[in-house]
Amino acid sequence: MKINRDYLINTVLLFISVFVLIIPALKNGYPILFSDSGTYLSSGHSGYVPVDRPILYGIFVRHISLSWSVWLVVIMQSILFNYCLFLISKFIIKAKNPVRVQAVMSVALALGTGIGYYSSLVIADIFASISVLTMFFLLTIDKKEKFHIAALSILLILSIGVHLSHIPLIAGISVLVGAYLFFVKKEAFKRYFKRVVYVAGLSVATLLLLATINYSYDVGFKVSRTNNIILATRYIESGIANRYLKQHCEDPDFNPPYANLCNYTDKFGQWYAAGNYLYEDNSPLYDGPCIEKGWTNCWIEKNEAYGQLVKDILSEKEFRNDFFALAVTGTLKQFFTFDQTHLIPLKLEHVIKKYYVDDLYQYQNSTQYKETLRFEFSSIVEVFVFNISLVLLITIFFKYWGRLNTTEKLFILSIFMCLIVNSFTTATLSNVIPRYQGRVSFLLPLAVMTVIFRFLKQKKHTIKIEP
Repeated sequence: MKINRDYLINTVLLFISVFVLIIPALKNGYPILFSDSGTYLSSGHSGYVPVDRPILYGIFVRHISLSWSVWLVVIMQSILFNYCLFLISKFIIKAKNPVRVQAVMSVALALGTGIGYYSSLVIADIFASISVLTMFFLLTIDKKEKFHIAALSILLILSIGVHLSHIPLIAGISVLVGAYLFFVKKEAFKRYFKRVVYVAGLSVATLLLLATINYSYDVGFKVSRTNNIILATRYIESGIANRYLKQHCEDPDFNPPYANLCNYTDKFGQWYAAGNYLYEDNSPLYDGPCIEKGWTNCWIEKNEAYGQLVKDILSEKEFRNDFFALAVTGTLKQFFTFDQTHLIPLKLEHVIKKYYVDDLYQYQNSTQYKETLRFEFSSIVEVFVFNISLVLLITIFFKYWGRLNTTEKLFILSIFMCLIVNSFTTATLSNVIPRYQGRVSFLLPLAVMTVIFRFLKQKKHTIKIEP
């Protein structure tokens, strides 16, 4: 039987494309675990809806892993991102052989950005970038591509649903893209309007799906069990809540449901970050009898009270202005705050042994099990590549913007808007954390690389990859 040479080459390149995006996991000897990974590994099996995140990623982990090996999860994450790269190669670059260009992009991103780090992590972060790329293709792909539209629609729902922060991310980008088309590209607005509505419809469907899943697990028909806690913690961590409480706690008529926080107005500084406030045992969040039933019960019981705190703060102009200033400065800071965070050893034998017993030996012999995983050099390279890409993107905008077609312009704008909207939503609704921006920062080099490939093709350069 004669094997087609091109078919063999493409198969090898697809394997390489997937392989390079999980190199950090391979070097570790096991998929990389974050402090949240234990919740994701167990929630899909136990059916327990976490109080601080959707259960959908836990369900994804359970079924993709086949309840056998977590390796299948990171492999699938790499495959899904490579699928997006393939679509870029096929429909934007319009490469003669999309697989070969996709492989070049995959290897380049693996060497110069943090994509491999996020593909190898057993948390939902990689889906932030996948959701943005998926949204873009649903806006622009030819309606004749029914298979890709169906696949992308499912992928968008999954990508949005695995993490609550992806909901405002996609909503914000959709609004900005729609505004750009309406005010700048009016001739194209009608052509894309139905697609924008379609993406909005899928986003609403995702919210309904999350609420339905939560209802099926007996926690109510709601998207989030405790959506107010993390938001209020941003006000507390920033000092805005403390200033508000100091101004009102001396009033004898001041008796809101969060009045116990008045006892901590001189102590909030010891919880210097949102994560400390949310998860340290001595946090005011766990003050009172609620802790007797477990820390999650405190989140549930105090969710409405913390929501009232947010409303009261925003009801006063002084503190509303403070929060707007925090949003602006936080967005600017978050935009350039990213790296591949060091990961401390995590002892999750009880979870691995219970649900993934075949993985136990590899897990216990992984580097992360024994010592902290560090990514100093790759983080330095990532920051360098990002800054160079930013300079190149600005150059493209001022010198070559007129040479781009509408689809190419929308691609660049979608990614740049993604970086801004992601910075704004995470810095405003949660905190400034390197991981939050790191999960999408590699899209900027991807955008620049795509334009370079497109220019090369326009000049009729042929890119060949010999076996």
